[in-house]
Formats: sequence, structure tokens, C-alpha cells
Amino acid sequence: MSELNGKVAIVTGASRGIGRGIAERLGSAGATVVIAARSLEATHDGLSGTLHETAAAIEAAGGKAILIACNVEDEHSRTALIAETIRRAGRLDILVNNAGRALHESLESFTAAKTRSQVEQYLIAPFELARLAVPHMRKHGAGWIVNLGSSTAIPPSGPPYDDYATHGGAALYAALKASVHRLSINLAAELLADNISVNVVAPVGAVLTPGVEAVGVITEETKAYVEPVEHIAEATLALVTAPPRTMTGKIAFSYMFLDEIGRSTHTLDGKTIIQKRPSTGG
Repeated sequence: MSELNGKVAIVTGASRGIGRGIAERLGSAGATVVIAARSLEATHDGLSGTLHETAAAIEAAGGKAILIACNVEDEHSRTALIAETIRRAGRLDILVNNAGRALHESLESFTAAKTRSQVEQYLIAPFELARLAVPHMRKHGAGWIVNLGSSTAIPPSGPPYDDYATHGGAALYAALKASVHRLSINLAAELLADNISVNVVAPVGAVLTPGVEAVGVITEETKAYVEPVEHIAEATLALVTAPPRTMTGKIAFSYMFLDEIGRSTHTLDGKTIIQKRPSTGG
């Protein structure tokens, strides 16, 4: 528990799924983790998982968690998250923009309100939280921003198109994730002189989270592409423990990235290796 000792990290959407996994792994590495979601006490959308459960897991592994309610779709809530982090933790070193619940629906089933909500969650919130966080990172001479990406950002081949591209309803989600990839790379260039890294971390295929289960995109055919959350959590830890200038601008696809740098995947509490990789010196 030494890699992130003294560091403060924010993880949005930390009540379940990928956000919870990343928060637990950063906590097990010594960070004080500010875990944020829309509600502290109960689920906002009927899916399982609360911030209190995430905090309990972090603390059981010896880490420290700070719970802050935040709706990333709301400008004032985003501002309050950064301000409250500084007030309660004294600094901000790492920002993980994970929050979002995807809508996989056909074009005709969308409404203007649904469209705006998805854009706020997946594009505006990461940009705005980065804008608010960067001045605090500059004060300490370094910072790490990690945005959640997706393999759906890679355009489908065709025609003919596969069934997911044809019937998956991922057009808006995929377009927003492609924008996140592009945004992150350009921010990496813009913030290089400030010693602040900006990266994307994404599953190679999919992580089976409550949100993914609710969307219903996991079928018998796609089960083979489901991966454990530990890979993406470990990849995130690798990104935020590297000197910023050595890793910035990467789009890191979970276990493929770990294969590339020769880093083993650990359990979320950091105590056990679940997939060992030979070190490549990366």
C-alpha cells in the first residue's frame, strides 16, 4: 500500500461496477479515495450498489474513503465535488471520470432529454471536471486524469454489419466514447507542460456490471468478451502511478495494456495476483 500514499483520487460513479473496482484498487494502493455517485444511501436507478458498500470494501482492505454525493449531469454538483474534495482532503492528484449509465436504444426511441442526459454524462462532465481539477493539480506539480473509454469508439466494419452494430442501439454512446478518446488525447497534449497526464482506460470487450446487465447487450454470443473488473482497475492504477509524462496520451485497453507493460493483475484489495505477467520493464 505504498504506490499512492499521500495521494487523493476522485472516482465518479463509484457505487458499483467499474467505478467501484477502480476505487477499491486505488484505495488498496494507499490513496485517499473520494468516491462519488448520485446517492450515498440508496441506488438512484434501481440497480444494486451504494457508496457505503464501496467505502466498506475500501476500508476493509485498509484504505480510506471519503463519500460525496454528486450528479455529474449537474453543473453545480460537479463544482461542489471538486470544492468539497479540497475542503475535506486538502488536495487533488487523480481524477477518474467513470460515471455514466448508457442508453442503448434505437434512434426513434430517443428523446431530446435522453440525448442531452447522455451528452452531459459522457462528454461534458469529464471535460468540466478536468477543467475544475487541473488548477489544484498544478499546485502540486503533477496530476493524473483517466477517462473511461470503450471499444465501441472503434467504428464497426461493414456493410454487412454485425448484429450489435445493427441492433445494439449504441450509436450515440459509441459516438460519445469516440469523442472521449479524442478529447483525452488532445488534453494530454495541452497539459503536458503542466506534468498532468490524461489517458483513457477501457475494457477490451465488456465488464459485466449492473449497468451492462440492465442494458441487455450481453448475450450467449458476447459472453466470451466479458472480462473481470480487476483488469481495468489494475490498468488504471498503472496509469496513475507512472510519471505523468511517460504515460500520457495512451488509450489503454485493460488486459492488453497490462500485457504490453508487463504488469500482473491483482485482486482489488491488492493482496493477491490473479494473472501474472512477465515484466517487460514498462
